[in-house]
Parts: sequence; structure tokens; C-alpha cells
Amino acid sequence: MAKIEGGHLVARTLKAHGVEYLFTLCGGTIESIYDGCLNEGIRIVDVRIDHSAPLMADAYVRVSGKLGVSAVTRGPGHAASFYGLVTAHVAGTPMLAISGFSDIAEIDMASLQEYDIAGTVRPVTKWSKLVGQTHRLPEYINAAVRHAWAGRPGPAHLSLPNDVLYQSIEDDNIAVPTAESTRPTARIRGDTDLIERAIKMLSEAHRPVVIAGAGARWSNAGKALMQFIETTHLPLFAKQSDVNVIYAPHPLFFGRATTRFPSATTQLQYADVVLSLGCRLDWMLNFGRPPLFAKDAKFIMVDVDSTMIGFNRPFELGIVGDVRSVVEDMTATATRYDFAPRRDWLNQLKQANQAFDAKVMEAANGNGTPVHPLCLCKAVREFYGDDATIVLDGGDITLFGYMAFNHYHPPHFLFTGPLGGIGQGTAFAMAGKLARPDKPAVLLSGDGAMGYGIMEYDTAFKHRLPFVSIVSNNAAWGLIRHPQIKRYGIERAVATDLRDNMPYHKIVEAMGGYGEHVEKPKDLYPALERAQRAVEKGVPAMINVKTQLANSINFAHSLNFAR
Repeated sequence: MAKIEGGHLVARTLKAHGVEYLFTLCGGTIESIYDGCLNEGIRIVDVRIDHSAPLMADAYVRVSGKLGVSAVTRGPGHAASFYGLVTAHVAGTPMLAISGFSDIAEIDMASLQEYDIAGTVRPVTKWSKLVGQTHRLPEYINAAVRHAWAGRPGPAHLSLPNDVLYQSIEDDNIAVPTAESTRPTARIRGDTDLIERAIKMLSEAHRPVVIAGAGARWSNAGKALMQFIETTHLPLFAKQSDVNVIYAPHPLFFGRATTRFPSATTQLQYADVVLSLGCRLDWMLNFGRPPLFAKDAKFIMVDVDSTMIGFNRPFELGIVGDVRSVVEDMTATATRYDFAPRRDWLNQLKQANQAFDAKVMEAANGNGTPVHPLCLCKAVREFYGDDATIVLDGGDITLFGYMAFNHYHPPHFLFTGPLGGIGQGTAFAMAGKLARPDKPAVLLSGDGAMGYGIMEYDTAFKHRLPFVSIVSNNAAWGLIRHPQIKRYGIERAVATDLRDNMPYHKIVEAMGGYGEHVEKPKDLYPALERAQRAVEKGVPAMINVKTQLANSINFAHSLNFAR
């Protein structure tokens, strides 16, 4: 009888779930998995920093919709990967994180690098288990994948002991179920009576709005959502901190619902009926409370996770169901109701956005030096259009990026999510390139954020994942430095400055990439052309731009004209 090693069994099961890539940083405890991946045709993408592995898995599933899997070794490898897991947990990204572990035979004996790995990450995963027997590896992987995708998605974790992975067992006794037989694909439909009532309420509303959150992405509701708003003529917003499915500008899409800047989102306070689709009413939406929303606004909440219905805000109607299925049923129901466009309400929203966009473009069109971050964002938007994979990483530059790219919100617009961390940019850009190889991948990064992941350029070279990064170099941890100076004065502003004129592009050049330094707005577009030509030849590129220490929060507050 043939025998199979535990790590090979892991790879075989991952292959059955359609896994194409394993994002990893090596360690002796997981090499058996690598060997199995070679047999199964799973491409191993090895990174330079442990947390980049789960970050790449996270971004990959956001963009592709396919399962992302990471693997790191036991002890310090697992500990260092924690940031990536927390990012996926807070964002609600379905992925599988694997870590090695000491021999199961030596558990609780203070073995090398032993600590409660599964327990450590249990609070930031949907399911975390230590697997103690080789023949049960497929069973646990199947269960982890089910947990990752079930209800509100999120990461699942498995801790796999060294001896469990390297033990060989009889192959004939192991059945590896297919993904179709272990993960249900049926959609949860909403209550038809509640859907009827919701449509009636929306049809009778004077100032209704729709806000789509991550639930729209994970149910693949993009097309259904567009059909719904075109049938009902309802204005649509996307929740800023969530992955979403608004692939292109649309006259009924009014940008991101957020407390961070005063676009048409300021008009939400006048909405009388709010249809929330797969949204968690967290701080980004002011917990669903005034002043972002009126106290007497009626909320219709739709979510596959019933615990999110009524979270932070009482609701008028709560519909438990898959967002796409509910929206499709709402569209069918809406054809029996009068949904004439509320032209005054739509114009109110449109005018607010136009006023906001005009102020943003005023700053973006400036020719001063150092370069304003919005000028940098404008150059990227004009050069690449809406089809590139855009990644935001940092503080001020991320907020300015949200302002500049407020016109759409697709899954290939990547950001850290509700955690609000930084340093994920290079990992996200590479994963975006892997998920969409025929599209440009572009990273807009702050200089502080770039310091986290610049070594991952080596990964981009090794695995032929070329992308362009544009660094907003203002020599500061800007988002922290601004309030520090306001509170304590410039003379007491410590630990928030960075070295001036750091030549980040020279580091990329030293690795063999293309690098360029820019100080004037007029040089941005030609620099992007040169960088993109390098990328098209397979060479990662960086444009290091000297920018103003512009305060994105103050800039947003100065635009209160829209309120």
C-alpha cells in the first residue's frame, strides 16, 4: 500500500478546495506542506516578513473571491504573523492561516518554541484548532474552510504539529472530500413578507438611501445591486472601510459613507429611510447615530449574520439573508411599486458631491512645491483610470486617496480596512497583481508605511509580481504628528518625525528595480510613464515624491461647506 506524508495530505486537501497559491515564510515545521504543494501544482509564494503571508492571503481573496491560504512556522513565525490575522479578522476576510507547532508528543513539556499557538489567535479568528492526528488533517481543513466562509466571513486558523505533518500513513484509508461536498453553497433567502414591507417603505420614503458594505462583496452582489438601484432610482453609498463591489462610476452612486470627509455623505443626516446591506454600523458610520444619521431615520438592515441586525442602532425591519439573494428579491418586488426618481433628493446629493469634488480638485491642481498629496493622487487616477488595482497604505495619504477615488469602490481598491493599520501596502500590491495579472498594480504609500514593507520588493522580483509604488514622502508620521503639534507645540513634537529626503527609490534601485525622485507636480505624469514601462518589462518600480506635510483631517474639516 502507498503511504502519504501529513504535509502532502494538507496540500492535497487544499487543492481540492481550489487553492492555487500558498503565501508563506519558511520554517522547518512546514516544509512537508511545501513538498506536497509541488506535487499538487500549488504555487508557493514566499515572502520576507512573516505578517506579509496572511496579508497577501487576505488581499488575494478580497480581489479574486477565491480562498487565500497562508503558512508560517511555529513560535516566532506565528507570533510575527499576528498583524495579518488581526487585519483579516477586523475586515471580515475569509482565509485560512496555517502555522506549525512543536511535536504533539511533547505538548505541555516546554518543547522548543512551544506556546498555545491556537489559543493565542482564537480571539481574532472564527475558528482556531490544534490538529493532533495525521489522518484527521483533511477533516480539520474542511471544517476551517467552512468556518471561514460561513455567516459573516473571517479567518480560520490551524496549528499543525511537526510530527503530525511529517508522519506517513496509509494513503488508501484517507478520503479527501471535494470542496463542493464540504462547503454548502446554497444562499439564505430573506423573509418574503419583510422584503415586501421593506420595498413598500422605500417606495414611500422621501429621502431614502442604500448603503452597501462588505456583505455585498462576499455574496457577489455587484450586478444585483446595480439592477436594484436602476430599478428603484435609489441613491447608493458604499461603506468606506469595507471591501465592496462598485466597479465603475454610476450616476446613482454617491461615494463612501464615512465620518472622515464631507462629501455627499454629509447629507445622510436628512435621509428618512436607510437600507443597510451587509454593513456593520461601526465608528466609520458613527455607530448609525446622529449627527451622521437622523435620530428618527428608519433603518432596514439586511445581513447574513443576525447579530449584526440591530448592532448599535435599533431597526425598523431586519432581514436575515444573503445580500445578493435579498437584493434580487427586492428588485423583483420593486417592479410592482412606484419608484419615480426623487429628483430633489438626488440633486441635493449631487450638489454636495460636486462642491466637495471642486475643493478636492482645487488642491489637486496646485503647482506648488513640495507636491500636495492630492496632486499626487490626481496624477495616479488620470494615468491609470479605474481598472488598475489601487492600494492605499499610510495615514494622511490614505485619507487623501479616499477623497480622490471617491467615485467607485471595487474589490481591487485595497486598504487595510477597519483595523486602520499601516505597512500592508507592498503585500497587498503583490497579491493584487497575482489576482489580476493583466492589470497594473499601484501602491500609494506614506513614507512611514513604506518603511514596514520595502524589503518585500525582493519578493516582487523573485516571484515576478511587478508593481509601481508612489511614496508620499513628507518626512513624518503625519496623521500622528499633526495633533501632537496642536496639543503640545512644535518644540515638543517628538517621535513623529522621519529623516528628511529618505531615498526610498534608491533602495529599490539597489535591488535591481526602477526608481525615481520627483519634486514638482509637472514631473509626476512623465515619471509614471517611465515607471509603468519598467513594470511592463517585469521590473518593480518606485516613484519617491517629496510632498507637503498636509493635514488630511484639517483639510476635510475645512470643507464643511457640504454640511
